[in-house]
Amino acid sequence: MNSIVSEKQFISSRLGIPYENLSQSYLRASTALSTNSTINFNVQKNAVTTPLVTENLLELNDQFVISHFTVGLQQVTGTDTPTNTQLLKAEFYTYADPTQFTTTNAVNAGAIFGGFLNFTINRREFLPSFPMRAFYRAPVTQSGAFLDTAGTTATPASTFVGNTGVNAYDNGLFGFYPSEPTLIDGRQTLNISINLNSAIAFDDSNNIIYAVLELRGYLVVNSKN
Repeated sequence: MNSIVSEKQFISSRLGIPYENLSQSYLRASTALSTNSTINFNVQKNAVTTPLVTENLLELNDQFVISHFTVGLQQVTGTDTPTNTQLLKAEFYTYADPTQFTTTNAVNAGAIFGGFLNFTINRREFLPSFPMRAFYRAPVTQSGAFLDTAGTTATPASTFVGNTGVNAYDNGLFGFYPSEPTLIDGRQTLNISINLNSAIAFDDSNNIIYAVLELRGYLVVNSKN
């Protein structure tokens, strides 16, 4: 049987949500980093005045069942106010790629993987301290892994001008961690944060880094009407 069908059947029986109301979906929330000891995420649309183009937030009347979750990094260089195009093109990093996070404070980006994630639903701790290291993935093939030849197909050359190649992303759930089916909605009090227990500087002039939380699972539309 298809794994999605089995998962939906389990969620339906466990949470009492009609099978046909469960639609595969995701939520994504981004937080711009500055100097942080705590990094907070808002996944509900009514809590965010101007969502980023890359965010996908939970509507007030909707529910969402979490099946997988991850936290990673995105970086836009050369500006502190990225355009929609720059945000949409920004690579999602499952580790602090040392060839990309190179400015004075950006080199600290990997510190987020040393903290822990706290997820509190209606003031009850669902995940008191989940290790951020669970989301860390340094891919087998990393950026700059290949030498870029100075020649062409027609005129080969044995000299090289630098490195090329991008980070591998081995499958659609690369960097994600499974979750027991967890129901949240747009009206609950949700507190989701990374705790570092020390103030870390991440921001540089003309460079912006985002911590990105992505939840995969099933959306239930207009369930709270």
